[in-house]
Amino acid sequence: MNDSSKVLLVDDEESVLSACSRLLHKEAFSVVCTTSPEQAIELARSGDFAVVVSDHRMPAMEGTQLLARIREIAPDTVRLMLTGYADAKAAVDAINQGAVYRFLSKPWNDEELKTAVRQGVAQFGMVRENRRLQELTAKQNAELQELNQGLEQKVLERTEEIRRLNQNLEKSFFATIRVLAETSEIHSSLVGCHSKRVSALAKELGKRMNLPPRDMFELEIAGMLHDLGKMGVPSEILERPEAGLTGVQREIFRKHPVKGEQILRLVPGLGNVPLYIRHHHEKFDGSGYPDGLKGTDIPLISRIIAVADGYDKLLYARSTFDQATAEESLKQVQELCPSKYDGDAVAVLANYVHEEMQDVNKLLEVEVRIKDLQPGMIMARDVVTASGMLLIPKDKEIGERDVERIANFQETDPIVDSLFIYRRAVPEADEGGKVGDLF
Repeated sequence: MNDSSKVLLVDDEESVLSACSRLLHKEAFSVVCTTSPEQAIELARSGDFAVVVSDHRMPAMEGTQLLARIREIAPDTVRLMLTGYADAKAAVDAINQGAVYRFLSKPWNDEELKTAVRQGVAQFGMVRENRRLQELTAKQNAELQELNQGLEQKVLERTEEIRRLNQNLEKSFFATIRVLAETSEIHSSLVGCHSKRVSALAKELGKRMNLPPRDMFELEIAGMLHDLGKMGVPSEILERPEAGLTGVQREIFRKHPVKGEQILRLVPGLGNVPLYIRHHHEKFDGSGYPDGLKGTDIPLISRIIAVADGYDKLLYARSTFDQATAEESLKQVQELCPSKYDGDAVAVLANYVHEEMQDVNKLLEVEVRIKDLQPGMIMARDVVTASGMLLIPKDKEIGERDVERIANFQETDPIVDSLFIYRRAVPEADEGGKVGDLF
């Protein structure tokens, strides 16, 4: 039995029920008849009728009351009133109390009754279908919300995974860059970590000059790798000052920016880094190399690296680094401006150095490599191996045996952190607690 076509007929006259039932059966409706309003209520409670057609004037219960009860029990059921007493009050009560869909009078018109029941069945079907679609939509929305939450969680997890991968790649990338930079310094005439210091100083200058993020990234990499091309230059040339080179040797040496550019052109994702490395030895007056660029024709990042490179070379030359001061090194850079260096970049360097000079500790401490250690140097930090062994305590002046010991342990139990020494000897405090002059 199809619930969407079930019709309940309620009338106290059997003849009326028989006549209506025969009429509606011809329309293929499933018809249930009863003369008892109470039974009609039970049928409405247990069955699922699309339409109920009730007489109004019945001894046990008026049709308006019955339809009102059925409305409470089965609100979707469409209610029709059929009565021979078509007074206005009955119509109003039927509509207000029972929410009657149609009000028909006896004797009825067959077509009118069939049409009313047919429309009632259709109304019932639409209500049920609408509810089904609403429930389906609510279910699908709930499933979609759950799916979206799951998807959002997966996206968050994937985003976090990608972020970690990017961090690892970035760490790996910079580790590779540092290895290349350190390799390029094997025959350097400067105290170790020159490239790292140039990169850090160039970044500081770039930040103060408000360079955008991408330029800052390329500035950091270019500063780290600015001497990469020196790997192809013989050590006997690198160990001499440029002024002491022969013409042929000078020509070989001056090719290192181009060689650095050529090497890095093979590495994807570096943007303009190769170009910046090519031009970091250009001079502001046009007398530099390899292309003799002048003034602002030299890329800004190359100009910044040139200033950082020149300053670091003055401050950390092997022969003078323990006596050199930031102020003296800055003064020499300023004297070469504007012939060699960009005045704006030098001015930014001056502000930075003057700020740094306020922190004496920063000026005293310098990072070195093992090969830079010499007897008489004083360690600015503890020297600790990977196994946790303290080799040299902070503030100890090292001798030849200490230098050998550090080098030997590096083979079997490497040093954990970088080595830091005092640029000048740690002075002893006088009786008044004041620190003596630095040598």
